[in-house]
Amino acid sequence: MTPDERGHVGRVVPVYAFTRGRTRAAGQELPLEAVVTTTGLSLNSGASLQMESRAIVEMCARPKSLAEVGAALRVPVGVARVLVGDLANGGYLEVHLPRTADGDGGPGHEILGRLLDGLRSR
Repeated sequence: MTPDERGHVGRVVPVYAFTRGRTRAAGQELPLEAVVTTTGLSLNSGASLQMESRAIVEMCARPKSLAEVGAALRVPVGVARVLVGDLANGGYLEVHLPRTADGDGGPGHEILGRLLDGLRSR
C-alpha cells in the first residue's frame, strides 16, 4: 500500500466487500440527511459485527447524519446507507427521518435552508 496525497494508506478491503456487493439494505431507502443514533442494544451483544459496523454504532452514540457516517468511514454514501440500514434492521441503530413540509416526499424548505446555511459556513 502506498499513501495518497494526504498521507493516508489505501484501504486493504474494497468498499463493496463491506456490503457483500449489495447496493441496498433490506427495508426503507434512507435519505442522505437521515439522523442516526444508537439504541439500547449493547455492543457486547454484537460481538460478531464487522469492524466498520462497530465503528458506526460507537460513533452514533451522538446523533450523526448518514452523510457524516460515510465521511467518517471514508466510504461512498451508498455503502454507508447499506451498513446503517443493516444495523437499523438489526436493532443497533435508530434512524430519524427528516420531516417533509412538501407532500411530494422531498425535503422541506426548512431543511434546505439549514443545509444551505451549513454549506455557506464552511
